[in-house]
Parts: sequence; C-alpha cells; structure tokens
Amino acid sequence: MKGTIMKHRIIFSIPVIVGALLWSTSFALTAQGQQPKRKLVADTGVVTLGPNQMLRLAGDWNGDGVTSVQFRQVAYMPAGCNDGVCKHTVVSQSTSAPVTLMSGEAASIDIDNYSWGIRAMVLSDNPNMRVNVMIVDKTTGNIIAILVGG
Repeated sequence: MKGTIMKHRIIFSIPVIVGALLWSTSFALTAQGQQPKRKLVADTGVVTLGPNQMLRLAGDWNGDGVTSVQFRQVAYMPAGCNDGVCKHTVVSQSTSAPVTLMSGEAASIDIDNYSWGIRAMVLSDNPNMRVNVMIVDKTTGNIIAILVGG
C-alpha cells in the first residue's frame, strides 16, 4: 500500500512540475514580447563640432503600425596624443526615453557642442526607421552638413 501511494504521488507530481515549467516559459516569452529590443539603426561615429554648431538627429517612420525610437549620445574629451595619434575618453553618456511613433510621425534631438567630440546613435525596434543627421549652425539655423540615411 505504501509503494502504491508513493507511486501516485510521483505520477501526480510530474504533470504539476511540467505545467509549472510551461507556465513560466510562456510568462517569460510574453514579458519579452511586451518590450521589443531596440537595435542600432544609425551611428554617427565621433563628430567634432565647431563653435556655435549642434548635431541634429531626426528619425521618421513611414511603415505599417507603430515603432519606437531612442537617441543615445556619448561625449568625448582628449586624453593625450602620441606621434600624431590622439586618444579620447568618454566623459558622459545618456539615452533618451523611448518615443512611440505612428506611421507619418518623426522624432528628433538636438545635441549641443559641449565637449571635444560627440557620438550619436539612433535605436529602434524596427530597422527600417529612416534617419537623417545634420550639423546645424545655431546662430543662423543653416545646415552645414547632412547625412541622409535609410
């Protein structure tokens, strides 16, 4: 009798364990589905700006449904030169909050010239996000350089 009870407990435990594993797996997949991973869509590399210049990044979405975009910026300062090769170190970095865009909408950020060099990146959950990067003269509003992407 004791062996039969133990056998029933084991048989009963297996479906409970399997059910718990399946539930936790489906919960994890659902949680991942709610927050899509944002991937790098554009990267300026390090850009040196002149006096009264700023870097403007703009991303627009003309696809189906919604997408989100974030802007990341990294500021660099010189750390010394040797034989004409200069090294730079990161002094600050930040990432904007995600912005949700519907088809036909755009988002942009202006980054002021406050360090030796700026690197700006655009992240999105959709690789088809179109991105433009401009160097703008802050006193006149004139565009000095533009990189059209996507």
